[in-house]
Amino acid sequence: MGMVLADPVMLEKLAASMDRTAKEIPALRRKASELDVLSEVGHLSPLLSYLNETARELRKKAGILRTPSESPFGALAQYGLPAGLARKPGVGKEFESGLKKVLAKYETAVPEVRARAVKEYVEGLTPEQQAALVVADPATVGNLDGVPPPLRFAANRISIQRQYEKEKRHLEGLPEDSPAFARSLARVKALGQFLSPRIQKIVDPGTGKVVRREIPRQFLVFQPGAGSIAHSQSSPFADGKIAEVLGDLETAKDVAFRVPGVTNRLDNFQSFADGGVELLSNGDRVERSDGAVISWLGYDTPELGDSVDPAKAEVGGEELRAFRRGVGVNLRLDAKVGIFAHSYGTLVTSKALQAGMEDVDKVVFMGSPGLGPNIRSVKDFHLPNVRFYAMRAEGDTVSYTQGHGPDPADFPDITRLDTGAAFGHSQYYDGKAGAILGLRQVFAGQYDALKSTDSTLDEEMIGATEVRSLVGFLQERLTPEEVARLGGDIDPIAQGIVNGQMGFTDVSGPLYETLKDHDLLDKVPPRELFSEVTSLASDVAAKETYKGMLKGGSSESKALLYAGATKAASWGLAEVVTQPVEVVAKSTRAVNNWAQFAEVLAEGDLNTETWKKSLDKGSDAVTATIDLLNPF
Repeated sequence: MGMVLADPVMLEKLAASMDRTAKEIPALRRKASELDVLSEVGHLSPLLSYLNETARELRKKAGILRTPSESPFGALAQYGLPAGLARKPGVGKEFESGLKKVLAKYETAVPEVRARAVKEYVEGLTPEQQAALVVADPATVGNLDGVPPPLRFAANRISIQRQYEKEKRHLEGLPEDSPAFARSLARVKALGQFLSPRIQKIVDPGTGKVVRREIPRQFLVFQPGAGSIAHSQSSPFADGKIAEVLGDLETAKDVAFRVPGVTNRLDNFQSFADGGVELLSNGDRVERSDGAVISWLGYDTPELGDSVDPAKAEVGGEELRAFRRGVGVNLRLDAKVGIFAHSYGTLVTSKALQAGMEDVDKVVFMGSPGLGPNIRSVKDFHLPNVRFYAMRAEGDTVSYTQGHGPDPADFPDITRLDTGAAFGHSQYYDGKAGAILGLRQVFAGQYDALKSTDSTLDEEMIGATEVRSLVGFLQERLTPEEVARLGGDIDPIAQGIVNGQMGFTDVSGPLYETLKDHDLLDKVPPRELFSEVTSLASDVAAKETYKGMLKGGSSESKALLYAGATKAASWGLAEVVTQPVEVVAKSTRAVNNWAQFAEVLAEGDLNTETWKKSLDKGSDAVTATIDLLNPF
């Protein structure tokens, strides 16, 4: 069976044979029915199901196995490298040895100095010798800054082919009910995509017409064994590091480095890489000829559980800084470099900038959880010649929570870009949502065309301010290490609020249990927690009432009065919900208060003079209404 599974042709033939057998079963059942012996062929129904299901699985595996297979010399040809000398056994060892001497000599040098030494050595070889070096040590050449990009692309293609074959063999030995099957299948499919050509749309410089062409993919980094293993039961392979280039890196006048956030791995890299195509293209997906985009997954991204821990950002920042400086030796001297960072990647970028990554012209932070508690404005980077931009889409919980410091979208000295119809945390590169337009303009240096925005949290989504306040309440009482211990437990609670799946009065229980599980109730006493949740719940209720009243045609003053009454009433009701251990009398009082408020509002007997006096003393409208009604 193992030999059959290794041959997609045999798999497809076997599937076709099962299809033919399955087609005959309905006729056999009809004949048995005519002869009144249907009970004698009861086994045919389960047999039919087995044949159909098995045929589908065989075709699925055949599809996996049909990824193009090529020799190292075929990989050289993909990027125009001569294979003649490389075909001679052992000839590349001489050049590999020479490269190792260069690396040993510059082992402690700064990234750009070492990269220039590597570049000088490799470019001193003939094209045939360079190709022989690629074949001799593809893992080193493919990931070494200073090596000319085409050589790195060819080397990494060889490494991808070898990894594909290794993981394909692993997949073939897994039963489909194994916990590792789904992740292993995703890995093999991803590796197969990396080996397949991509379709590129460009303007033909000769005719001026838009043409499509197949081109090999260009990987500047491929380290399948790097990083941690996100789910050890579902895959024996590390998450991996990888970086893809779109465009001509050595001639581009604009170069973009894209930095992703949490849960990005080799097996789901394609989703991240698609955003690079959107950035390089126009609305019709026609790609620029004078730009290059690097989708860089070159650090060990956190999972949700450790996304509140800045440790991986510290390491990732150093890796990004070194990568930028190393790759810089292969760029035009006048190339404009931009960093486009998303989510946890904004923290990684912040760490890189603070560590000395000064050779950038523009930076965009998207959906940022914060850039570190020490970065509260653009000035804190001390990079006066760098343009800084921020994006925060409506409903982006990550930005609302500020898990790693102030949201750069609120910095007083940053340009906040319009996000169009983008919603949530993952639509910044969506070609239809609108945020991509601003990213393309920054990338191309079209600064005068940029559209900015200054929306507040309340304008974006009711509850966003309160989510931020709740996280801040916890951060004030816990150390960074204790916050990290909470892991991803708080994140789904915050998302549930913003997504409308739970109200504030629903979160006190899960928060209490989370703090209890982590032995942190001494830092956040239940009474303080419930009081904070109650206050925030009443704020949300008031804002929803105010917005609803205005939408229904009420005057602003009437909407404010109703909002104040709702806040006061909901405070009492929320206390009952969030603190069930309190006396029943409080519940009765809250319900009575609510009934009284309803009567007052319905009859229009609210003492507006008292309300106005409270306003004159400096109270806001909601507080003035609470003072007027004074239920407690």
